[in-house]
This record gives sequence, C-alpha cells and structure tokens, in this order.
Amino acid sequence: MILAHAPVPSRAALAGRPARPLHPGRNLTKAVVTVIESANGPIVVKDFAARPWPIRALLGPWHLNREERAYARLRAVAGVPGLVGRIDRQAIAVEYVAGPTLAAKRPGDLPATFFDRLDATLAAMHAAGVAHADLHRHDVLVGPDGGPRIVDFSTAVVRGPRPGPFAELFFRQACRADLRSAAKLRHRLLPGAGAPIPPRPWIYATGAWIRGIGRRISRPRGR
Repeated sequence: MILAHAPVPSRAALAGRPARPLHPGRNLTKAVVTVIESANGPIVVKDFAARPWPIRALLGPWHLNREERAYARLRAVAGVPGLVGRIDRQAIAVEYVAGPTLAAKRPGDLPATFFDRLDATLAAMHAAGVAHADLHRHDVLVGPDGGPRIVDFSTAVVRGPRPGPFAELFFRQACRADLRSAAKLRHRLLPGAGAPIPPRPWIYATGAWIRGIGRRISRPRGR
C-alpha cells in the first residue's frame, strides 16, 4: 500500500520501473492502464499520453480531472483505492489492489456478505457526494480481505457543494443507477438472491431509448 505522505512520482521517476499492462484501452479514446512498481510500492497508472492529440489534450485530461476529484472526495471511504496523485496532465496514479474483478467470478463463488459490503460501500460513496454512474463487473474487484473494491471513476458524478436542481437530479439518478448495477451483480453471482432488481433510472432509460432510435435510423434499409 502507498503511504499517504509519499510524494507523487513523476513520469521520469516511473520510466524504466518494472511494469505490466493491466488494460490496453478498448479504443483510442481510452487510457492505457498499467501497474508500475514505484519506489514506494505498486501503483496503477492511467495514462493518455500515447493517445492522439485531441484525446490527450482535451478528452483525456477532462476524464482525469473528474476521476481525481472523485478519488479525493472518497479518501475516507473503505472499499475505494487510495489516490496517489496526478502525475501530469495526461496521467493519474491510484493505489494498486491485488485481486480479480467480478468478471472472473462465477455464480456461487462469493458469499452474500460480499454484496452487502458492496451496498455499504456505495452508500458511503453517495453520502460523500460521489456516484460511480457506470458500475459493472469489471469495476468491482475482490480485495485481499475478500471484500469489494470499486475502481475506475472516469465517469463519476461528483456532487458540488451547492448543486442546482438539474445537477442534484442527475446525481440522484446516478446513485440509483449504482444501486441497480449492484443488484444486477448480486442476482448474477448469488444464486437465490431474492430482492428484485430496481428499475432503470428514467434519465438512463431515456438515453437508452434515444440511442436505440439512432441505431435504427443509421441501420441500412433492406432491399
């Protein structure tokens, strides 16, 4: 674990350190994620430096700014890796958590207490003013203690100190989306989970409806 008082490593200090790729990035708009053995222990580095100029100059830093704010707000929340710090405009570093994601788990592999702890972590996050907003099985790890760890806050919704009506509404909808995602994970991996899955928040449902219309419009017509 990285000590809280340890300095944020520079890109130059990390060059040449032992490293292994974690995620290559699904496409050119996504960061490259690497585990690097820093002088103070392993860290996860999310880096846009190798992406095309519009991504590394605009979209990448925008995502990293959001993620940095989320991790900073969640420093005291158990179940969220600690923020190491901002390396530079294109990269951020967070604490490395050893453990598989829920994508590697099968039904029955995890006890009900795991999902209870996941719900508690989400409740603490929401109380701190952060919603993940896109939680899925690759964003939840099984930590060394057997409990959940939530990662990847690039899409997080961070509640401001004085949110306007729409901002507050969107934050609440994102919180509901988190709870729905957790319920879906419970149903998928815990046989016999009895609680029903909550309905999709209406803002998310509206977005899915609009995307569906767009796909139908762009679909080539059959002859």
